[in-house]
Amino acid sequence: MPRARKNKRKISDQEMRNMREKDHKIVNGIFRCYEPREGSMSFCFKKYKGDEVLEYDMKDGDTYEIPLMVAKHLNQECWYPKHTHVLDANGNPSVEVGKKVQRCSFESLEFQDIKDDDSA
Repeated sequence: MPRARKNKRKISDQEMRNMREKDHKIVNGIFRCYEPREGSMSFCFKKYKGDEVLEYDMKDGDTYEIPLMVAKHLNQECWYPKHTHVLDANGNPSVEVGKKVQRCSFESLEFQDIKDDDSA
């Protein structure tokens, strides 16, 4: 059975260049590791076709200069859902999809919003 496709607007080459340029801007900040507390993390990252695979070794509390796209990844994608089992009013068990548990983050030391912002 064919799957329905989401209606996504095709991004122009100029828009893609602008996004890529913005994502490659270097930002300065502090890496925070929550699992394990005060730990470290090694990972590889590549976002755009034609980019090289970048390797990172980061330690909690250290300051780094990294591309904006990596900072966004650390803040928006490094989490897992925590589910809990609860009983409803009739005593029937169910699974409650809980909150996001953040594994790590990148705290910007610049006056810049590293959230995904399309207004630039």
